[in-house]
Amino acid sequence: MKYKAVAFDMDGTLLTNERLILPETVKMIEKVTTKGIKVILVSGRHHTIMHPYYYQLKLSTPVICCNGSYLYDFGKQQFFAAKPMSKMQAKKLLKLVNTYGIHTLVYTDKVMTYEVLDDHLESFSEWVTSLPKFLQPEIKKVDSFEKVIDEANVIFKFATSSHNLTALKQFSQAAAAENEFSCEWSWSNRVDVAIKGNTKGNGLAHWAKHEQIELREIVAFGDSYNDISMLSLAGLGIAMGNADDEVKAHADYVIGDNNSQSIATELEKLFL
Repeated sequence: MKYKAVAFDMDGTLLTNERLILPETVKMIEKVTTKGIKVILVSGRHHTIMHPYYYQLKLSTPVICCNGSYLYDFGKQQFFAAKPMSKMQAKKLLKLVNTYGIHTLVYTDKVMTYEVLDDHLESFSEWVTSLPKFLQPEIKKVDSFEKVIDEANVIFKFATSSHNLTALKQFSQAAAAENEFSCEWSWSNRVDVAIKGNTKGNGLAHWAKHEQIELREIVAFGDSYNDISMLSLAGLGIAMGNADDEVKAHADYVIGDNNSQSIATELEKLFL
């Protein structure tokens, strides 16, 4: 099979534990793109948080954001193939967040918002301030998520987290029971909640159609549960060594972890 594109999950896959792309990987991606292979970033992240890496890799293709909730074209500065939640659904989800005492960020079409700064967000904010000014995304503190929902043009995702895993699991189960939301674990203590059907796999399908590429012509790399749909749908699914066994079971094979040069090595084998 001659593959025409390669899709990367970001956290835990393309990025090291220090939120960096290894220099060897950057160089290999540059070599791959010069051969006409399309590179696509696929993440639970908001597009503004993906932009620094998109810029670093000098990409031109749209990115898949918020676990497939929308695609974003940086050239046109607009989203498409979007499936946001309604204001009523967002308020229903907010009620569950408050009931279970779960921390959340609410992602709109423009910005990520939070009411309370937790330890993860504090660390994340440090990364943001380390970037050049023109690449720094806005993470906005708000007094009321209710007001955010009322005033936003679009709500794409709730990024929920808790060190109380029992409460987080109960919240996730309650949200899923509404039969309106997709709850996907993006980390050991973080659950992304979007409209049911919004998955990385579906996002990749929209992207493939946009680029006129068959899914069987795409290689996908991932490490987490929210990557399973993408790993299963792509022509070749490759799991990282740091992935859980259940994730690895949905891949065609497994390589080294995200802190190693395994992605660069694999790209060279596949495309050069």
